[in-house]
Parts: sequence; structure tokens; C-alpha cells
Amino acid sequence: MSSTFKRLAVLSLSAGLAAAALAAAPAASARTAPKPSARAAADGPPATLDLSDCPDVLPVGADPANWYCNVLVTSGGSMKIGKIDQQITAPMRITMLAGYDPETGAEISKFVKMRSAAMSVAGGALGIPGTESVPLFALKVKPQYAGKIDLDIPNRKTRLALKLKLVNQLLGDTCYVGSNAAPITLDLDLKEITGASGPDGTFWVKINSTDDTFAVPKTNGCGFAAPIADLRGGLPSASGANHAQLISYFGGKGYSEMYPKMAVRRK
Repeated sequence: MSSTFKRLAVLSLSAGLAAAALAAAPAASARTAPKPSARAAADGPPATLDLSDCPDVLPVGADPANWYCNVLVTSGGSMKIGKIDQQITAPMRITMLAGYDPETGAEISKFVKMRSAAMSVAGGALGIPGTESVPLFALKVKPQYAGKIDLDIPNRKTRLALKLKLVNQLLGDTCYVGSNAAPITLDLDLKEITGASGPDGTFWVKINSTDDTFAVPKTNGCGFAAPIADLRGGLPSASGANHAQLISYFGGKGYSEMYPKMAVRRK
């Protein structure tokens, strides 16, 4: 096991012990605890560990005992992008594989899939409060993967490249902020890492991360409406004018546990 995986194992164990200690607190404390707010509930661990995007086959020569399928679920927080303050109101789930190269023994991390839903932007396309539900003026934003994720929990850093699809009847279907070639690149500092237990008993690593350094490019693929979209969003927006504060949960399973009968592929 490499030093990175060892550090991650120690981190997870420490967080797990902390979660166990909290769970063992006197019942009287639980009875007198205040009822969680709606926001706290929304920022809680996912209801289940969804590994449905994990492939059921590994690379040739990969030992299932050394491979894992992990998910990173961002379910709370906010992003300030230019003039727009966007609350995270729908979860974003990124599925990744982690293991070792069968030939070199080097650590491998493979992106599998990102799933997200479009989120309504307060003030709509014109920035006018109350227009969010008016068809022509409603604006939604859908985060999408833009080619890079480097999740380094032991060193408390994550680098993630995103693009944001803008959804509005007048913008067409190709209107984005950022692209694969010129993404919004978040260099997130993992400020707080703790253990959390999900409703189904899954142990999660809870991550509170921030970044104030990323820049945001102007829109692309928005046609004649591009100047309006850029004006509405205050784009492009230089480094220092934007902010991300994200609440995420990291969890996963080993392939030996997911597929007990899986054997090493020979060809």
C-alpha cells in the first residue's frame, strides 16, 4: 500500500473513531439536542451510497483486491461567479476508480462519470427578483465535468475543472460558461475533514472546501445572446472576484466487496 493510501486509511480511521464516539454519547444528550434545521438536513450525508456508475469490469491484469470505486457527492454550499451567487440546491456526484497499474504498480485514478441537475438561478436571466418562474426569463445552471479532477484528501487539496451549462429558452442548447479547453478550474482547500454516518449506515468523509482564487471566462456558444449573458453574469470575472464554499461527502467500496467472485482479467 502506498504512502498516499496509508495516509487516507489513517484519516478515515480517525474520522470513523470520532463518529463512533459521537454515536456513543448519552441518550439524554440526543433527547435534548435541538431539531436540525432544514439547511442542516440538506447538507447531511447522502441517503445511500450510490455506486451504480461503477463499472463491473476492471483493466486487464487489475487485482480486484487493490481497486476501489469511490464517489464524491457535493450537496451543499455555494459559488459566487461574477455577479451571480448560486446556492448548491441539487447534488453533484462524481464517480471515480482508484487502484494500481498492473504493470508498474503506480497509483491510478480514473474519472468515470459526473451526474448533476440544473439549478435555478435567483433573479433569472435578467437579474430581476421574482422572474425565476417566468419561462422566457427563467435561468438555470448545470455543472458539468471539464476534463480534470485530482482529489488529494491526505494533503487537503482538490483540483476540479468544471463548465457550467446555462439553460434558458433564448440561449439555445450550447450556451456555457467555461469549456473543456478553457474550464473553470477550482483549486479547493479542504478546510475541514470529519467523519459522518449516513442514514443507511455508510461511513462518509465529510469535506468542507473553499477557493477564492479561480477565474471565470466569458460565455461561449450563446449566439446573439452572449453579450446579455456576459453582462448578467459579470463575465469574464478575474481571480479574486469569485468564491466557492462546498460541502461534500466522500465514500466508496472495494471491488472485492462489491464483486466477491470477480477474478483478475487475463485478456
